[in-house]
Formats: sequence, C-alpha cells, structure tokens
Amino acid sequence: MLKKNPAPQQCPTNFEKIEPMFNQEFRTIHPIFPEWTLERMPKKINTKRIKLDKNQMFEGWLYGSYNTKGKFRCLKCIKSGITDSDATWSSAYTTVLCATYYEPDADEYGQDWIGGWIEMKIFAQQCSNCGEYVTGELDDQRCRNFVKWLHRWIGHKFYGYPFRRLGYQGKTTDRHHLVNQCEACEAGWCHYSGN
Repeated sequence: MLKKNPAPQQCPTNFEKIEPMFNQEFRTIHPIFPEWTLERMPKKINTKRIKLDKNQMFEGWLYGSYNTKGKFRCLKCIKSGITDSDATWSSAYTTVLCATYYEPDADEYGQDWIGGWIEMKIFAQQCSNCGEYVTGELDDQRCRNFVKWLHRWIGHKFYGYPFRRLGYQGKTTDRHHLVNQCEACEAGWCHYSGN
C-alpha cells in the first residue's frame, strides 16, 4: 500500500496571526474600550488616498496607515522554477491601511451597544521578475508592533488618549524602494518620500 505524503502546511496569513493578538490587546490590555471587531478590508474598497484624505472622516470611516518592514515571496516565480532567493525580497515600506468606523447601535432586543469596526489591508508590491502583485508577510514581532500601534491609534482617535507615532517611518534616502512597483505608493499611502 502506497503511503500518502501529508499535505504541505500552509503558513498562517498575516490576518490569522494578527487577529488573536488584536483580540488579546483590545479585550485584556484595555478592556474599557467598547467592542471592536477586526476584519479584512473588502477588495472593492477604493483605497486611493486622494479620495479618502488621510485622518479625515469619509462616509463615517476614519483611515490611517502604518509602516513596517515586510518580506515578499512570489509563489508564481517559485512554482516556475526561479530560486527562492530571486523570488523573495524585503521592503522597509510595507504599508498597512486601516479603516475604522465607530458608532452607537442597538441590538435586536433594543439594548444599546457601542462598537467599532476595523478593516485592514496590507498593500502589495509587484514582483520584478513576473509582474505579479504579492502581499508582504509580517513576522510575529512586527504583527505585535502593528497591533500595539492600532490600539494606541484607536485610543487617540476615538477616546482622546495621547499618541506618539511609532513604527518605521522610512527615509527619503532609501533608494531601494521601487515606487512604480508599490501598490501603496500608487494609492498615496506609502511612507516613502513622505507621502
């Protein structure tokens, strides 16, 4: 009888790593915050900054971006035989966009409830070999740093807590960032060159 090899394990997605960290941070670190829910940003959302005007309310949603370092791996190139090192790159301009919405509401029993929704998107970068857009992968520490930033940002924007911006801001002297291959640059949210 032939033995079947086990299916290769999939690496958890950024969202699968971030969501439990988010729940812990928002439920236990500062439980006075009302209920907040984290979701992936739907693909149909227009994320062009010119339309959203950063840090201003747009149709009830407030937008903010976070910059970190991420690793990009083009699976299309790897599957076609290109070496992993040639199909992988790092970027100090991995941009996470957050859309937040907060309002009082009532449940089906008429009980008042105050809650907030956060939608997140990690912008992709284009592979230099094949042109495929690839979403950056964040390691566990960078996921934790993002969640801590998000918690402080929500505290500042919706509850008036002081906020000191953290996260890698990038430098205009970083010459390795390919602006024409960065989805966040195209949308106007990349921290490169002070966007």
